[in-house]
Amino acid sequence: MNMLRAVMAGLCVVSLCAGAAQAKPSVHPVGTLRYDPAKCWNSYVILANEGGSGGSAKLIDRNGNLVHEWDQKGGQGFPNKVYPGGYLLTSLYPGLSSGFQDCNTVALLDFDGNLVRKFSKLQKVEKGEPGQPAEADGSYWASRQHHDFQLEGSPVGYYAPSAKPKLDGKMLVLAHANAKNPRINQNTLLDDVIYIVDGKGEVVWKWYANEHFSQFGFTQPAINKLQTMKPRGKSLGGVDWLHINCASWLGPNKWYDAGDERFHPENIICDSRNTSHLFIIDHKTGNIVWQVAPPFVGADAQLAPITGVHGTHMIPRGLPGEGNILIFDNGGTMAGDLYSDTQAHAWSRVIEFDPITKSRVWEYSAPTMKVAPGQFGQNFFFSPFISIAQRLPNGNTMIDEGATGRVFEVTPRGEIVWEYRSPYSYVTPLKGVINYRAYAVPYDYVPQLKKPVETAVVAPSVPHSFIMLPDVNGSIPDFRPKMDKLPNVQFEEPWVANPPAKK
Repeated sequence: MNMLRAVMAGLCVVSLCAGAAQAKPSVHPVGTLRYDPAKCWNSYVILANEGGSGGSAKLIDRNGNLVHEWDQKGGQGFPNKVYPGGYLLTSLYPGLSSGFQDCNTVALLDFDGNLVRKFSKLQKVEKGEPGQPAEADGSYWASRQHHDFQLEGSPVGYYAPSAKPKLDGKMLVLAHANAKNPRINQNTLLDDVIYIVDGKGEVVWKWYANEHFSQFGFTQPAINKLQTMKPRGKSLGGVDWLHINCASWLGPNKWYDAGDERFHPENIICDSRNTSHLFIIDHKTGNIVWQVAPPFVGADAQLAPITGVHGTHMIPRGLPGEGNILIFDNGGTMAGDLYSDTQAHAWSRVIEFDPITKSRVWEYSAPTMKVAPGQFGQNFFFSPFISIAQRLPNGNTMIDEGATGRVFEVTPRGEIVWEYRSPYSYVTPLKGVINYRAYAVPYDYVPQLKKPVETAVVAPSVPHSFIMLPDVNGSIPDFRPKMDKLPNVQFEEPWVANPPAKK
């Protein structure tokens, strides 16, 4: 929240100084800003933003046209994933008012929005949320799902040649559960639980994070911080000690084929935003059998610094880089980060690495794109929370810079060949345009739609510009959110918003 206060204070300064500094208004364009169909993996893109900008999941083409919507009935789409036949896996109805980021019902919808299957019966709740139908006996249940889910046959939820999604198969669901573990904190924990639901809606497997606390290898300073963390949310809230934000099956891979049991296709890979742990859970035993973890020593040091990581997954079979791990390293200093004092960096990275040697194979970041420390430019990108990356069949990578609502596709050499800024508002007090996740969806996954015309978009020649915001003390901090990064912003020259004179 300190970062948020700094940003808001800076924005106040910008609003006071902009008129004096510039005659032109600040314009934040939305939609497709650049597009080279010859270099892209042309597809639809499914967006996910809380409340869905009116409660709908939105599918766009690469020219930014809205081509289809699914009614989420007030649900968050936390996230949204599309499967062959035009099916959408999403969350329905408003999230639990008594919880923290707890979604109501995991649901599979057909192209027309009809309910195909659902799961909510993880925990009975006292009352339903607006629009939530009661069960046959008049009771209300909630899935408490948050941040991720997967469908059997599609390990990571996006397209791969090897993916064969089973609409009536098992579902892997990341959710919350309340727990007690004084080794972590004296208060009730908002624990992360991963469960698997079969095609009949029965829970057939569960894993509770707090039960494996000793396997994470926390340093003593981190344990001390855990002990002081405060609860979040209402009656179903608690101490959000890990904040796991992704969970996916490994799926078939070359490491397991070579005999490494740690990479069994049914094992589950996750990461923790608050602790920057990347880890694999053995499906048979529940044990953590592989990690990249603070304080990042030995082979792990090759990947440091890592802060607030999201979207960790193994690149599925059939895609370039298959078997490697792909992560979105957010950077920043988010509240609750246990190791941010040593790992903070004011830019984001997408990293692909070998899970055996832990050596980097590919990276996209401001430093790799030759943006000097403390500088902004065309190739600077930063999302200190949410976000994800997806490997595409042509070797490109789609990157969701979620905190800014920006989605773009880059080549292995880092060239931006498609760039889009979402106009759909995220439902927050700031009313910002924040896109939780975005995935490329093959045209043939949605046969109900006519293939769109792919029209090239050339970025405007207006130079990039930016605003550097002062912090609450009136100085330009090392941690500098970038407010204007799009090509046709109407500032002619970069400038620093002058802080008010100290009294």
